[in-house]
Amino acid sequence: MTAGVARPAMGRLGSPAWAATFVAAPSVSDHAMTALGALCLKAFLVAQFLSLTRLSFSHHFGDGVTVYASQAGLLSVALLFPAVVAYGLGSGSLFGTLVPGARAWTVIVLGLALMLFVYGWLGQGYLVTAVAHDFAPYLVILAGVVLGSIPQVWRDTDRLLVGLLAAGLLVNAIGMTEMTQVVSESYAEDRAGTTTLAYRTQGALAFWPLLFLTARLRRPWVAFLIFAGVFFVLAQQVLFQKRSPTLRVALFTLVFVVVLPALRARFGPSPGTLGERRTLALFAGAGVLALAVALTVAPWLFRGQLAGLTHRLSGEAYRGGATAMLTTENERFFEAALFMRGLSPGEIAFGRGFGGYFKPDASWWGIWLDDVGEFGRRQLHVGALMPFFKGGLVFALAYYSGLALALLRGARALRAPFAAAAFFVVLLHALFLLQEGFFIMSASFDLVVVGLSMGHLLSRDRGRARSTRFQPPLPLGVRP
Repeated sequence: MTAGVARPAMGRLGSPAWAATFVAAPSVSDHAMTALGALCLKAFLVAQFLSLTRLSFSHHFGDGVTVYASQAGLLSVALLFPAVVAYGLGSGSLFGTLVPGARAWTVIVLGLALMLFVYGWLGQGYLVTAVAHDFAPYLVILAGVVLGSIPQVWRDTDRLLVGLLAAGLLVNAIGMTEMTQVVSESYAEDRAGTTTLAYRTQGALAFWPLLFLTARLRRPWVAFLIFAGVFFVLAQQVLFQKRSPTLRVALFTLVFVVVLPALRARFGPSPGTLGERRTLALFAGAGVLALAVALTVAPWLFRGQLAGLTHRLSGEAYRGGATAMLTTENERFFEAALFMRGLSPGEIAFGRGFGGYFKPDASWWGIWLDDVGEFGRRQLHVGALMPFFKGGLVFALAYYSGLALALLRGARALRAPFAAAAFFVVLLHALFLLQEGFFIMSASFDLVVVGLSMGHLLSRDRGRARSTRFQPPLPLGVRP
């Protein structure tokens, strides 16, 4: 697939700790295939951004935008196929640089997903759009895993990911201006932030964890933008009074401020990265700016919403106190219990198929499903149960075996800064599946970031993490 004279790959990270490898000059056909893959992948990401923020655009430009953006979000999944093929051929395999175990896992999960699609559509007679909405998230994850194993994918999309974060911040900032309209100063603790546009468009910011943990690999102004985005996301969760998302931001911050520097001290700093003092100064500066904005715009609002969040975290609303949040007093676990009570032995083994739903035995729970003409739910708030819900133990064990493999390989590659970032992204997302779910296209950017991060950890390059020959994705504005 290559021709020409070998040349060294150069970049800002090209130093003894990130020694550049020699690569062959690509041919014209290789360039064309890579360009096609990059175009399809970028088009997919842009289409998903429009879908995730469609309510904001429809609010300003009319309801017609919502229909087209929603369709674009689902139909654009098809763009991942030519992206995988183009990048795969460029890397020498349709499976990218995945290790053999990961290749087998990809085939098994895809095969099971196809069977669940056919079973839900033809076997159970579910509406094909409902089946497709359950099928698409796994396609996105699997495509992300393959693409994430290919270093060129990260280089091609790096600028776009930062740009999408910036665009998401703008859209969400505009949406957050509704807060003072739905919450009055006389009742500043009112949890009305969930009715704002920004609450429904915050999924467009989902790349922030990976960008945050790789900020030391980037230029100062890009790192500052990312830090500002992190504090904005934290402010959103406070204003929405969200318990788990607030804790998730706090844990990512702990990893960034404490864990990654500890790994750096253990394995040695990587030349070309931001110095620790400069990094912390930029992070603190973004924090001070965020606090100043909060206290300037509406100090009563933040004080009231913080008090409301503290009340929710205290567990005072539960009979058993704070510990009751881990029992069926918690609405999410209550919903999971309703689901588990209605399972048959066959559904425990093989699930209900894509498009499947369950009928709660509590009359006040569930939503009306037009296509089946009864109350039920197709999604669970406890995301860890979603593979089991749709595909039973067979599908759940298959899916989570790949997740476990990625984490095991990542734990052995923590000396590499980018691998460490990918590892903690996958680990914390997996941990919060106990409270949150992202196996839905309305959380497509979460699917992408987890899939890409898993792919990086499952790449055969991770097996050579102790070598200095691995060249990580380059920071914004730096070309190889």
